[in-house]
Amino acid sequence: MLLLARRLLSKTPPLTPSNYFEMFSLTPTFRLDLTELSRVYKRLQAEFHPDKHAQSSALEQEHAAQTSALINEANKCLRDPYSRARLLLKMEEFDPNVKTMDMEFLSDMMEVNDQVEMCDDQETLEELRLLNEAAIAELYVQFEQHLNDKELKTAAERLAKVKFLLQTRDRIEQQAEFIVPR
Repeated sequence: MLLLARRLLSKTPPLTPSNYFEMFSLTPTFRLDLTELSRVYKRLQAEFHPDKHAQSSALEQEHAAQTSALINEANKCLRDPYSRARLLLKMEEFDPNVKTMDMEFLSDMMEVNDQVEMCDDQETLEELRLLNEAAIAELYVQFEQHLNDKELKTAAERLAKVKFLLQTRDRIEQQAEFIVPR
């Protein structure tokens, strides 16, 4: 596995994002073993981190820095379910950006965001957070199923909804900072 990574990372110009799974010797799939991802990431950084090449030529140091940055970028993308899902759609040569959205969903999102904004107690905010997280989890399950079935438009639509729910997650976290404990 490390030999494959060495071969890939020694290429010039640097790899494109579509090679992130290959770089980590992972099968391109939505459901990843994050423990394995971390293990491979640490091994790759141990090999390619710029500090390991401090005595190398300037060109080799620059290549090591670029390679290390690419490893970091790939790890960040693969670790995040939303980024990983977008990458998988792009690998299928499908634009993950949805141009239209279900109006009922948008209306529901406006209502939820209003509830978050008006919330003034931790218990209610926690209930909203749990509902939001459950909705995200369910949409990821649906995304994966549609992706596996090559229903890419429907998969992208599910992912677009996830984006709204991730924004709601951020709003919930922000609102929590303003609630004074009773």
